Amino acid sequence: METVLTNEKDERFIQLSNELNEEYYRNIGDVALKYLDYNQLEDPHVVLLVLNWGNPIACASYRLFDKDSVEIRRVYVKRRYRNKGIAYKLVKSLEKMAMEDNFKYSYITTGTENAAAIALYKKLGYETIDNFGIFENDEICLCMKKEFKTLIF
Repeated sequence: METVLTNEKDERFIQLSNELNEEYYRNIGDVALKYLDYNQLEDPHVVLLVLNWGNPIACASYRLFDKDSVEIRRVYVKRRYRNKGIAYKLVKSLEKMAMEDNFKYSYITTGTENAAAIALYKKLGYETIDNFGIFENDEICLCMKKEFKTLIF
């Protein structure tokens, strides 16, 4: 397996992102349609792809949230590759890149019923916050935030 740095225009990322949208639809039905605009890939994204023999099996990205923050997005691992630590490594790598670019915070959003994602993000140090933006007053979404800690040697 190899990890590749790319952007939101990469067809492999678009393919995985579409699979993620389809999975949302299977899991929560028509309500998933209200998030389609939010999940468009029009804004610049820093994207990491995991390839297995050249085939895309996982992705994660971030985009600018505000001048001090990024928003981790589109974290997805194909079903047969789950529970191998791939999503954890992708998010950690994105966080490292964001810290190197002097961002101080990271935001992430997931579904309240997505126990695996919530557990992953808590393991990564994310804390639940009040829902923001289009997720405000949305009972099926959970917003989380992490402050990057500066390492002192």
